[in-house]
Amino acid sequence: MDTKSKNSRYSLLAVLALVLTTCLSFLTVVDIYENRANLQEDYYFDSYSFYNELNTEVDLIESVHVGFAGYEDKRSLEKIDKQSLDQINENRDQSLTEKKREIAEQYAPLIQEAQRAGKAVEVARLTTEQESLLAEENKRIQADWQKSLDEMVAMKDQEYEERKNSLNFRNSSFKYYVQDGKRNKIYTNLEQEPTTAELKNVAIFSFQFPQNSHAKSNLFSGMNRSFQLNQWKGVIYVPINPDGYSQIHADATYYNSVRERLMLESALLAATLLISAFLVWYTVKHQAVQLPVVQKNLAVLRCIPLDIRIILLFPAILIYLITAFDMNFFAFPIGFEQIFTLIVMLPLTAFFLLYAVEGWNMYNDSEVFRQQWQKSLLSRQRSLLKESYSNRSVFFKVALIFILTVGLGMSVALGFVALVKGSGEFLILTFLYCMFYALCVLPYIFRRIGLINRVLLGASQMAAGDLHTTIVEKPRGKLGDLAHSLNNIKQGLQRSVESQMKSERLKSELITNVSHDLKTPLTSIISYVDLLKREDLTQEDIKSYVDVLERKTNRLKVLIDDLFEAAKTASGSVELNIEQVNVSALLNQAIAEFSDKIEESPLTFRVNIEQQKIYAPLDGKKTWRVFENLIGNALKYSMPHTRVHIDLYEQLDEVILTIKNVSAYEIDFAADELFERFKRGDQSRNTEGSGLGLAIAKSIVELQGGKLQIDIDGDYFKVIVTFRR
Repeated sequence: MDTKSKNSRYSLLAVLALVLTTCLSFLTVVDIYENRANLQEDYYFDSYSFYNELNTEVDLIESVHVGFAGYEDKRSLEKIDKQSLDQINENRDQSLTEKKREIAEQYAPLIQEAQRAGKAVEVARLTTEQESLLAEENKRIQADWQKSLDEMVAMKDQEYEERKNSLNFRNSSFKYYVQDGKRNKIYTNLEQEPTTAELKNVAIFSFQFPQNSHAKSNLFSGMNRSFQLNQWKGVIYVPINPDGYSQIHADATYYNSVRERLMLESALLAATLLISAFLVWYTVKHQAVQLPVVQKNLAVLRCIPLDIRIILLFPAILIYLITAFDMNFFAFPIGFEQIFTLIVMLPLTAFFLLYAVEGWNMYNDSEVFRQQWQKSLLSRQRSLLKESYSNRSVFFKVALIFILTVGLGMSVALGFVALVKGSGEFLILTFLYCMFYALCVLPYIFRRIGLINRVLLGASQMAAGDLHTTIVEKPRGKLGDLAHSLNNIKQGLQRSVESQMKSERLKSELITNVSHDLKTPLTSIISYVDLLKREDLTQEDIKSYVDVLERKTNRLKVLIDDLFEAAKTASGSVELNIEQVNVSALLNQAIAEFSDKIEESPLTFRVNIEQQKIYAPLDGKKTWRVFENLIGNALKYSMPHTRVHIDLYEQLDEVILTIKNVSAYEIDFAADELFERFKRGDQSRNTEGSGLGLAIAKSIVELQGGKLQIDIDGDYFKVIVTFRR
């Protein structure tokens, strides 16, 4: 039992040590990577820092020996450059001219007035006072000029002293011997020009110029070019042993110390990697994963859905990298920075190792992966995802808004980090992204939310029965399409309600009309049957009653036949025998059939058939029924002593029949209602007819691919029948 407990303690220590060595290995890799350039020997002399120092030395040499050449022997006016001297002289002359003008403007009126008054003494006094004032101003301006001149000379002297002292101060860092080909002068802080052999013994870095080949480094190529243009040649070097304090040697020593530190870190990296490898072997051999502390942490990790774990991995890696790269862990002295780095990175390292263990378990056992995948949000929301992706436009817009919103959060977090670190570039990027989100994304979201609210409000009002509500469909997009669809549904509901109300009204009229039309002949039949039962009837009376019964029976039969015909044609169950029919001949036959009634009627028929052979694919018998119904309606419902016009003609790929007449009855309803069953122009229903003629005719025409329509202009009635050719 004691052995088992001891092994558990050792395994736990091995796990903790593995976390520590892994963290140290990563920190070491990061530091070596960031300072990898320092691994190069004498890297300092190839760095920008040294180049800037060398460039400053060259500028000082040129300034002191060329720009300030012979400065100490110059007079005051010679020390100032011509442009500056001209400027202060111009200022002096301008001030003097302005003062002369001001004094002249002040005394001229007074002198002129005294001269006009003949006061010679006053004129002399004023003239003397003017000249005295002018002399004082001239003296003051000359003093100001001298003061400005002295200040400029003092500034120039100060600049010269600063540059000379700075050059002398750097003599311990740089030795130079420069031959100026333009001026035939030598600038040096050496007794003589060193030879190449001497430079190897006294210099840790030397730069001989000009160089015909490429400079030692790209950093020095521009300087070499400058030497060529100035016709300089010679050498600048850093001595091995400085005469006094040298910042160059201090910086070189620091860079070398960094290199030595990196060499030690390389050894530390090798050691930590070996130790980590051993600890991995040890933990696997002793099954440290089965330790209660590891299993509890794995159980907590498994409580997080797999896809969320994968998402959390990215910010954790980002924090890990930022901490490792921003914190200088190997800097001395050891302080809060190192402690903070370990506080952040050790838990994250343990977190990543747990991820690795769990990933290895899922790799070795696919069932573990399957179970955890089934518990993931993505798997559980798969059906919702499919439904969301069914409309790709909406899906991608929502996804884009989600990504941009996540980006906003990350940019704000990055802004806080940049604020702590004092990074102005990241603060500017954060500000620009926040402005983009506020000016572009938020207005878009608010517009969509407003439209959703309008759609919800409109839908609730429609559901409450308010069919007069209209949803504003702007802006465009899928929500606009939804609003448009709801408006269409509302319009459809309105039409449906209106159609239903009209259908109910027509149904009521249909029942009334059918009852009336069937009841009238049936009542006559019953009455005459009762009369026939009487015993005192003569043969003439019997014959008269039977004739009436025959007419009423035929009338009832026509009504029933028309009713069945209308039902069959409306349902489309009529069988058609389509063939090429001469419509002209068929119309002539129909008119001839009604010739007796036409002659007896007070109407005048005008028939105009364009050609005697006009063919169309029709059912001859059914089309005959159409012509019969239309001509019969014209005879029944036309105003007496008016004309009925019948025209038949061809137009493109259509055959068109028109029947025009003046209605004998006032038509105070819509033309489409004439196609309803049992609808008559004579609403008192005193004329013969079933009211089904137009309904049957329209159904037959439409079954044959044609069209029948009615135009009404006051009492003027026009039927237009169109057949396909």
